[in-house]
Amino acid sequence: MKQSVLVLLVVCGVCAGVAKDANAQGGTWADRGYVNIGFGVESGSSSLTDTKNLVIYEEPASITSSTTWTSGSLVDAGFGLRVWRNLTVGVAYHQEENDTDSQITGSIPSPIFFNRPRTLDQAVVLERKEKAAHLVFGWVVPIGAKFDVLVSGGPSFFRLEQDAVNDVEIGERGSPFTEVVARPTIETRKKSLTGYNVGADATYIIWSNDDVRFGAGGFIRFTQASGNVLMLVTEQSTDVGGIQFGFGARIRF
Repeated sequence: MKQSVLVLLVVCGVCAGVAKDANAQGGTWADRGYVNIGFGVESGSSSLTDTKNLVIYEEPASITSSTTWTSGSLVDAGFGLRVWRNLTVGVAYHQEENDTDSQITGSIPSPIFFNRPRTLDQAVVLERKEKAAHLVFGWVVPIGAKFDVLVSGGPSFFRLEQDAVNDVEIGERGSPFTEVVARPTIETRKKSLTGYNVGADATYIIWSNDDVRFGAGGFIRFTQASGNVLMLVTEQSTDVGGIQFGFGARIRF
């Protein structure tokens, strides 16, 4: 949480500096709107752990599912219109997905020896996908005839689709029952979350005519939302979003 707040303050500081420079230059953005299409990466992490206690072979047992989600690649698109001076209102969309190894660990009693539990440690691949629509209020800062920077912020609406270990069936292997194996049941949890976004997008124009201008650019955005996702038996807190970097095509009209 502290890291998220620090990143947010840094991005806001950059945006404020650019906006201050805009006021000093007094430049007016001449285009009517923009279209952005790009690719990037999202840097963020979220760890979820849940434990299920049960009885196996008339002895207490425990099974734990632990998963850490980290960075993934994303696609990004945005559209906006100038509504007053350099003020724009638009929408953006990004989709990010990745997979990770989730660890299933536990203590499983022996079927033939009393009070001699065996250790369970097994990995399973889980997938996670986040889709987000962003409402974007921005201010365009022209810097010369071919370069401009859009600073923006607004609410974000996420749709999270995340695999989770729903249940675990215990099996035996070897003789005499020397190895315990897990047969997990995987389910995809779906959740709608609301958060926010703040960022900056820089564009350099490569070609233009009287109607349209084409260029390339890059962006930095911090977006985040939080919520709970059901794991083995309880709901666990998770974050979506993070620091996003990317580049792509830019159209001004």
